[in-house]
Amino acid sequence: MPVRSVELSVGGMTCASCSRRVEKALEKVSGVSATVNYATGVAFAEVEPNVTDEELVSAIEKTGYTAAVAGKAIELYGLREFQNRLIFGAVLTIPLMAISMVTAFQFNGWQWVCLALATPVATWAAWPFHRAAYLNLIHRAVTMDTLVSLGVIVSYTWSLWAVVFTPAGDIGATMSAKLIPTRGHGVHPELYFEVSAAVTTLVLLGKYLEHRARLQSQKAIENLATLNPKSALVIRDGVQITTAIEDVVVGDVVYVPAGSQIPVDAIVLEGSGHVDKSMITGESIPVAVTVGDEVIGATVLLDSALTIQAKAVGNDTVLSGISRLVHQAQTGKAQVTRLVDRVSEIFVPIVVLLALGTSLTWWLVAQDSAMAITAGIAVLVIACPCALGLATPTALLVGTGRGAQLGILIRGPHAIESSQKVNVIIMDKTGTLTQGKMSVVDVTTTIAQAELWQIVDALESGSTHPIATSLRLHARSLETIAVTAQDVKTISGSGVQGLVNGELCALGSVSWLTTPPGELSQAAQEFAARGDSVVVVAKNSQTIAVIAVADALDETSISALAHLRKLNIKPIVASGDNEGAVSKVCRELGITDYFSSSSPAEKLELVTKQQEAGQVVAMIGDGINDAAALAKAHLSLAMGSGADVAASSSDIVLLRSTMAAAADAIDLSRATMRTIKLNLFWAFAYNVAAIPLAMFGLLGPVIAAGAMAFSSVFVVTNSLRLRSFQSQDS
Repeated sequence: MPVRSVELSVGGMTCASCSRRVEKALEKVSGVSATVNYATGVAFAEVEPNVTDEELVSAIEKTGYTAAVAGKAIELYGLREFQNRLIFGAVLTIPLMAISMVTAFQFNGWQWVCLALATPVATWAAWPFHRAAYLNLIHRAVTMDTLVSLGVIVSYTWSLWAVVFTPAGDIGATMSAKLIPTRGHGVHPELYFEVSAAVTTLVLLGKYLEHRARLQSQKAIENLATLNPKSALVIRDGVQITTAIEDVVVGDVVYVPAGSQIPVDAIVLEGSGHVDKSMITGESIPVAVTVGDEVIGATVLLDSALTIQAKAVGNDTVLSGISRLVHQAQTGKAQVTRLVDRVSEIFVPIVVLLALGTSLTWWLVAQDSAMAITAGIAVLVIACPCALGLATPTALLVGTGRGAQLGILIRGPHAIESSQKVNVIIMDKTGTLTQGKMSVVDVTTTIAQAELWQIVDALESGSTHPIATSLRLHARSLETIAVTAQDVKTISGSGVQGLVNGELCALGSVSWLTTPPGELSQAAQEFAARGDSVVVVAKNSQTIAVIAVADALDETSISALAHLRKLNIKPIVASGDNEGAVSKVCRELGITDYFSSSSPAEKLELVTKQQEAGQVVAMIGDGINDAAALAKAHLSLAMGSGADVAASSSDIVLLRSTMAAAADAIDLSRATMRTIKLNLFWAFAYNVAAIPLAMFGLLGPVIAAGAMAFSSVFVVTNSLRLRSFQSQDS
């Protein structure tokens, strides 16, 4: 049964465990498979046609969260909310801690002032955590918020009881609080008002910094939506009118002035110029475009003016596609994330039991009520696995966002995980290692260059063959005086002939226009031997020139292959081109393993054989003939300039159609995975080391709260380092 994709915004999630609860709620709906990303606040569901959006929203809201179709929901506790509660909490917590911890500041009745200061912090400021804990409780679940809420409630309630019902509230009573707990009873129970406030404020600080970092990491993707121009100059009935971009339809003829943004994906009808595609592809060098070339919406036309015809508008444009791909990639979950989710589900209830056991042990065995409360609260607070839940999604968020800035569209966590073990990369030649455009690379002639290229231009003026186009472009780049050929005839599979300046001229293959022994014949043999396509030019049945045409090597290929080798990845070329052309390119690049005249089936077989030999294979290509091999490979990369079917079969799409982009994609994926591993190591090591310290009374609740907040901030900040990843060709 066909399924549809639904994207929902989810509000009210305060920790990574919340995302798991929303995920479970959605999957309880029959016919729904879902992933929820706490870092982005987005739920991405694959649903059967009979499932409505209203059912999905209702399922989420029943768990206590807000939900709506993506883009319509308002975050219940966003950055501004955490900021306001943080400021309020800090203003009250600072004097509270000073009074509680410094005996000299403890005036008559100080305890009751501390009660007054702590109450709004432990209630209003901490309300997001209490609310989440309550919702979890009524749904028979415990999360990270449960730990924070319990810590605040226990410390505040104990202190309230002590002030009201014990000598701790007497006028003249004092207390010397310490960051590091000490054993032993005082003349009255210890007060923990400063703990309830400090835990709340420090956790809010961590949440605020976490939210701010997440928003910063999302900016690159969100800014994509603002790149499109708001209007376009559309030519209708011969009249140029300004219309809203939403009103442009496929087939509309649009005028683009020099220096303005191209409003839609289109084909050039008139004019030529240079286009800055950096905001889409990350490529800083402007690209020349002329009649027949495709242009991408939101890119900038630097010089001259163009008349274009809309090819794609609205959600069908390249820019919209980029936004969708990146968003989906950030919503997906890596295998390691799913493992962490399962660990968190078990971990939180265990922590609650550990905290209870710690308190009971100190109370019953050590008979130290102060340490019982102190150690129990410390365990609850320090064990909160927020960093564990943030470790993977924040790194994915930043890594895929940085990739989008560099013209690298990573489709999801699978691509990042697969890149780690790749040791063989199989690639096409044309359009991958080369520019994918034929150009003149050598000429040997017996007549003047000006006359030669005048003849070539005249004969090829009406041809669309790639070689003919390269010859014509080369001739016109020399600014030859244009002449018109008469009686032009195309000889299928051979060449073309006609009258140029009253003389019979011909241009075609070596097999059609033979070259007699001599300089021209020798040159033709040399050109053919090195893999170039050879074009012969004749006048009045006499050979006058041989021209070498080849697909020029992409200038980034040499450095990109060197970078891949540093990553311990072996390059293999599988091309449908002839032996001479393939061997020439491979010699220039130092590639020893290559296959020429490869059919789609043979490319697929090559990938399969490498996999059977135990290799982890990446495949890169740009054409329909590469699609099957791309789908079979462990990791597939498609040139964005290639066929749609190749891109749809790939894990990574390269909008910068260069080998440098391919090397960057693998390098960035590996850097993202290294960041994830470091985040997880820190999160696990932190809890493993800190919980025993708290249980043995060596870690105070205030220190625990600060350390917990720092752990989350460390994970997010470490992930943000990926924003500085630089392309090898930058």
